[in-house]
Amino acid sequence: MTDSSPTPEASRDAADAPLEFDVVLRGYDRSQVETLLEAVLRTIAEPASPHAVTLDEARSLASFDVVLRGYDRTQVHAACERLLERLAAARSTEGAAPQRAEQAEPEFAFDRVLRGYDSRDTAELVESGVAAIRALRSGSADAAAARTAAAELRRGRDALPKTLRGFDRGQVDAAVDALCTELEGGPPAAG
Repeated sequence: MTDSSPTPEASRDAADAPLEFDVVLRGYDRSQVETLLEAVLRTIAEPASPHAVTLDEARSLASFDVVLRGYDRTQVHAACERLLERLAAARSTEGAAPQRAEQAEPEFAFDRVLRGYDSRDTAELVESGVAAIRALRSGSADAAAARTAAAELRRGRDALPKTLRGFDRGQVDAAVDALCTELEGGPPAAG
């Protein structure tokens, strides 16, 4: 009888395996996903390369259009999270200043969907949450003001109008929850 548990080498090989995604009816634009993956994998392989991307640049590239016959969104999100973690580790081991989540300002990117939250109102709401976190971190707001801001964010989210070609409601809800968690004293929000 043989042991079927994965060896450390097998785990590392699985992490380095080529990334493959299912093509679904409505998924992320395949060329945009592939562009990000190529840039991040190139940077992980050669962090000192002149074409290397920073963690912030990679996060900004991770905003994909939803199209017909695109890559499965859940699979892409999971792969992006793993790759961004590997990129952060590669950048920090090469002497680059590690990016600390508690210092970084939360950034969020939302997909446009057929029926979602109004984009202008959502952007204003999220910006108000980021401004509240900025004030809390700088010391110009106390914990009570932060909790009030979190409550206002939740009320604002509940009042967001839904429109055609709006922002993905699940992503917006998760962003508002992350902002509220940080404002209420939980772990910092991540974008």
